[in-house]
Amino acid sequence: MLKSHPDKTLKEHIRGVIANAKKLTNSRFVELVAIFHDLGKINPNFQKKLKTRNTTGGYSNHAYLSAYAFFSAFSFSGKNVDILKQFLNLDKVTRNDIIALLVAIAKHHGNLPDFTPEDYDCTGASILSKDEVHALFNFLAGKPELGISEFVKGFIPIGNFEQWMFDPRVQQIFLERLIYDGEKNLSPLDFFIDVQFAFASLILADKADAGNISYVINDQRSDLSSFAEIFEQKLCSYLGKLRQDTELNRLRTEIRTRAIENIRNGLSDNKRVFELTAPTGSGKTLMMLSLASEIISSKGAKRIIYGLPFLSITEQVEAEVLRIFEGDDRFIQRIDSKTENHRFEKIQEELDSNPTDEKILEANVLEFKENTFAYPFIITTFVRFFETLLSNKNAELLKLPNFSDCIFLLDEIQALPPRLYGFFVAYLSKFCDKFNSYAIISTATQPNFEIPNDEEEAIELFRDYEKPYSLLPLDYFHNSLFNRYEVHFTREPITLETLKSWIVSENGSALVILNTIDDTKELYKLLKNEYNSNELFLLNTHFTPRDRKIKIYLAKRRLRQNKRIILISTQLIEAGVDIDFPVVYRDFASVASIVQSAGRCNRNGDQRFCGRVKLFVLQKNGKKRCELIYQKDKDLLHFTGQSFDKEIYQEIELISIQDDFFNRIQKELNFAKHSQVSPKNEFDFIKDIRQCMYNKIGQFRLIDTQLFGREVQFYVQKKVNDLAFEKLLKKHDELVQLYTNGSDYNSIRWKKKDIEMHLKKMSDQIVQVRLNKDIGSPLLGSDRPYFNLWKLDFNSYRFEEGIKISESSIL
Repeated sequence: MLKSHPDKTLKEHIRGVIANAKKLTNSRFVELVAIFHDLGKINPNFQKKLKTRNTTGGYSNHAYLSAYAFFSAFSFSGKNVDILKQFLNLDKVTRNDIIALLVAIAKHHGNLPDFTPEDYDCTGASILSKDEVHALFNFLAGKPELGISEFVKGFIPIGNFEQWMFDPRVQQIFLERLIYDGEKNLSPLDFFIDVQFAFASLILADKADAGNISYVINDQRSDLSSFAEIFEQKLCSYLGKLRQDTELNRLRTEIRTRAIENIRNGLSDNKRVFELTAPTGSGKTLMMLSLASEIISSKGAKRIIYGLPFLSITEQVEAEVLRIFEGDDRFIQRIDSKTENHRFEKIQEELDSNPTDEKILEANVLEFKENTFAYPFIITTFVRFFETLLSNKNAELLKLPNFSDCIFLLDEIQALPPRLYGFFVAYLSKFCDKFNSYAIISTATQPNFEIPNDEEEAIELFRDYEKPYSLLPLDYFHNSLFNRYEVHFTREPITLETLKSWIVSENGSALVILNTIDDTKELYKLLKNEYNSNELFLLNTHFTPRDRKIKIYLAKRRLRQNKRIILISTQLIEAGVDIDFPVVYRDFASVASIVQSAGRCNRNGDQRFCGRVKLFVLQKNGKKRCELIYQKDKDLLHFTGQSFDKEIYQEIELISIQDDFFNRIQKELNFAKHSQVSPKNEFDFIKDIRQCMYNKIGQFRLIDTQLFGREVQFYVQKKVNDLAFEKLLKKHDELVQLYTNGSDYNSIRWKKKDIEMHLKKMSDQIVQVRLNKDIGSPLLGSDRPYFNLWKLDFNSYRFEEGIKISESSIL
């Protein structure tokens, strides 16, 4: 009896994967690769390995053998090709189609490769590994008895093809002529997305069946229905409790109501992607949730994926959603680098003391659900969302099938790289059209999402693209209630000493936002003797996330109590932090950052005064500090400087400045092109998609590293006897010992998960620093790191000033 896994027959597994695939997608492409993906396990060496667990019994790899079997079945028999066309419901099957199918089969335990690979060593570029292909052919040279052709007839009625597998001419063609030609695809974007989604569906279907947790795919539908039934009720109950005692709150309700009316019109017109441009402080979170509820009411149960640019905002949105659901978190899961899954922690504790099969399965299910976004309501970061959307990696793509039948709520979209605004929206629009999803793209600024008229290749690639359907008129930006501050622009550069004198002359509270950590620290030192410790706070990424939250809380409390507070911060406070200062100082930046920073000024629209935003150009040693941050995007500074052409602006005038700024980005910057430092790459997404450069595109990183220095992480003890770091090292040593002892897969896997959860518990005390020279005593509290994470000496960190590193070491 042929086996696919120790506890499962090959026939049973293939049937299970096909069944799972049909639940994930109606693609016949996926069903076909599901039939072929594990045929190579017929290899007698693989069957022996399953029984004896001996890995030295000859060639036993199965994926390439499966792919070669597929190639042999459909490349040389006209009858089989006709059956293939009928199975796929296609009039013609091209060479590109064959390549895509066999690559999905060959790589289903790995990552999608580039279909047009670079020939770096001048030996002839190849989509598949030549070494792996040669190893396969060496195995076939022994004429093993396989019976693949007969076995596959149980799934698709094709003629015998096994003789072709041993033919040297066929092998030569497989080795040398798998050449993809992107120019021959009638719709390159459809081809690119279809192949990626089919590959993702195959690996998800395969893993679910192999882990005996296919029922999770079924349970998702039930959970989505249950979630949809209570979502509108919970949201309406929450909204009904909101106070309507101020003119601003009544206006927020009016804006939300109007957006809902407009999305109804858009949905009736079969629109899928919507733009929500609303002023800061207009209640976008509740507005977006209300719009999602309207989509569910109109189009049926759907998963909600709420994407945000920063970790701090994901925590805030999670708290808001849990308040709406009155603490019931059955359907809600925040997934980011700091999320602690308390359900998983409880099972892990039980596994440590009593590792039963039932508990192992329960833990597997929770891990699977998190890795695949299998919850009805997901709150996550832009990094996880957009990098999954473009990924080629096996582990990342497990999420992608659950991006179908979704509602994407994407807030603060201006945080994306400016050259990619239009590209990402156009790409997302195509994805939504193909997979029955919807998107609401929200911002307080107004990016231009059009494809430039002179970008002919982009227009051709996105030939059916329409701009997102607008849910609100811009009239609200001109409402007097959203005319809360004035921007005063000093164009002549100033020094920190001048900035200090301005701040000291203030009678009340002020928020100061500077571009570099070094500048915030230097200004803090200049002001220390002017204020007491309760009046002056420093905030940047050299503080632990926990201390940052505490400082923001304390600042908000002093503001509510009408007590003076001077908060000096980097741009980490400019988006998603609901804080309200009467005065904001902002070092020069792009229009989007300036507007976001200004949104912290008189945010709640106190009509008794007009807020003041002081925009200036900070200079040190003859150099503008803003140019350090915008090294790669000096055009943005140039556009901003030209947009701000006078000294004083009211808030209601900024919408025209934003319009001018984003129009220039759209017209003057290269569309869908992006330079990246690490991993180093030059992306031309239009060309790369046409050529199916999956591996290249999969290297895209939303957050690029800098051109200099190296990143080091430090664990900051909560108190002097905090042993969390020592426990981490001990857990790592235990993992190494498991490997050394040749322990079973599950023991190693759960120790890794134990370490991952322990790191998440430590995450609120971890600081990331960029250094320009080696670290050493007295900074270190341990002579041994955990990879790139070091324990910080207890005396090298203070709540007031953060991590204490000499200025010559910090970048």
